[in-house]
Formats: sequence, C-alpha cells, structure tokens
Amino acid sequence: MKIEDISVLVVDDSDHIRTLFAMTLKKMGIKEIHYAADGAEGLLRYTQDKPTITFLDNMLPKMSGMDVLREIRNVKPDAIVVIVSAVSNIETVQEAKSKGASYYLVKPYLPVRIVEVMKKLLKIEGVA
Repeated sequence: MKIEDISVLVVDDSDHIRTLFAMTLKKMGIKEIHYAADGAEGLLRYTQDKPTITFLDNMLPKMSGMDVLREIRNVKPDAIVVIVSAVSNIETVQEAKSKGASYYLVKPYLPVRIVEVMKKLLKIEGVA
C-alpha cells in the first residue's frame, strides 16, 4: 500500500495522545488524519471519513472503545481497528480480539510502535 493512499482516524480523549499520533503520522508522510475526542464523535468520524486504519482508545467518554469497535464492525466487517489501552490484562485483550480488533496496542508506547503496527497491518514498505 502506498503511504499517500492511507487515511487514519485517531479516537482518544487525551490531547497528548492525539498530538503524539499527529506528529508520528505526519513524519511517516500521511496527509489525511482525522481525530475525535470521544466514542460518539469517533463513530461519526469513522462513518464520514472511512479511514484506512483507526486507532481507538478503549476508555472513552460517551461511548466505550469496545462499543465503537462493535459499531464499526457492523458498518465494515473488515475494518482495520487498533484498540489502544493502558489496560494490558489478558481478559481485555481477548475481548478486543473477540470483537474484531486487528491489533491491541498498550499505553504507554513510543512513536516507533505506531509505525511498526501500521507497517504490519497495512503492509507499508519504504517507510522509516
């Protein structure tokens, strides 16, 4: 997949996390990046913007990440959705996977992990 064809949606209630994603994704060369600060807004942005990949915080105001994931799967069963969470217990990871998460990223993480996950899930080549 070419980097210029990728669009990303970041749904997280933390300004810091959204800024981290923005800097990392722009450095990768991704130009189309959308953001939402709560679950309801995230679901709306997903249906409007139809991103290639969605990074979705598990603990969100208005609608949980797991609920948003379920709704995204109803809209597009093969959507690429990464659940992002500070919780790393096996039950939460299994729940995310059972609801269709493509990957589970544990906070805190370095920007290089975002790049690694994107390269793995989207089979992006030639990106540092």
